[in-house]
Amino acid sequence: MPGLLIVSVYRPDLYEDALRSIGIARDLFIVLDRRVGERRRQVRASEEPPQRVERRRIDIDDQLRTSGWAFVSAQERETLIGAAAAQSEAPAHKR
Repeated sequence: MPGLLIVSVYRPDLYEDALRSIGIARDLFIVLDRRVGERRRQVRASEEPPQRVERRRIDIDDQLRTSGWAFVSAQERETLIGAAAAQSEAPAHKR
């Protein structure tokens, strides 16, 4: 699974620069984060301690806010995807 470079919607210049500089790389996806405004914090169920997964999500949001971009390694990406999948499989009353 490739790494992920997320660029803030508020920094389209960084997004264009990354696309020009890196181009199409097999080991990296470059995406524009289109989320705007406050996001609700969600309870996550996974094999990872919930605090660790939630803290990583907060770190990503903070990096996007302060730097305009965030990098998520392939390993971190698998952890976050696993947490999201486990959360979506959890019964509604546990969310």
